[in-house]
Amino acid sequence: MKNEKQIRMLLHPERYTDEQLDQMLNETNIPVPEVEEEWRQFNTRRQVRRRKPLPMRWAAILITVAALSGITYAAIHHLRKAQEEKVVTVENQQKPVAEKETAQEEVLPVAPTTEASDSVRQDRLFNNVELQQIMEQLGHDYGVKVAFKNEAARTIRFYLSWEANDSIQDILNRINHFEKVHLTLSDATITIE
Repeated sequence: MKNEKQIRMLLHPERYTDEQLDQMLNETNIPVPEVEEEWRQFNTRRQVRRRKPLPMRWAAILITVAALSGITYAAIHHLRKAQEEKVVTVENQQKPVAEKETAQEEVLPVAPTTEASDSVRQDRLFNNVELQQIMEQLGHDYGVKVAFKNEAARTIRFYLSWEANDSIQDILNRINHFEKVHLTLSDATITIE
């Protein structure tokens, strides 16, 4: 039989008798593969593929290792820097008690005149900052001296903000609302009691 007739028989078996279909199936020659030979060929192709180098895979592995090394280095560097900053902060906060007791009143250095410091005034925001740092900035911005009579007040932490056009008396009034400190201004010197 011809291939065309076989195809027609497969597509429309209802048009043919059972004998014709059986004859078509008997005449159809389907080669049966040699299993052992096919298996041997498959194994040789598979072994050849394994032996070939995979440059893209190696490149991906190297890039991944380099990226992980960089991330690890950055994390270690960041942690060390954070620990160093923490140590410096702790050292700055732990001043010797003997120094604090000997000086009853300390005057912090500030800008000499208000005219010179008016040009550098800015809006300020202090979040959980010690009073000593706030007063240093206030003295610098407004050209006044700062004297601490109450040494314990230096380490009190505040949330405070002011605008560049606020007067020094307004800022002192805001700080005086807190019960732990009392600030007075006289002769261009702020005294903290």
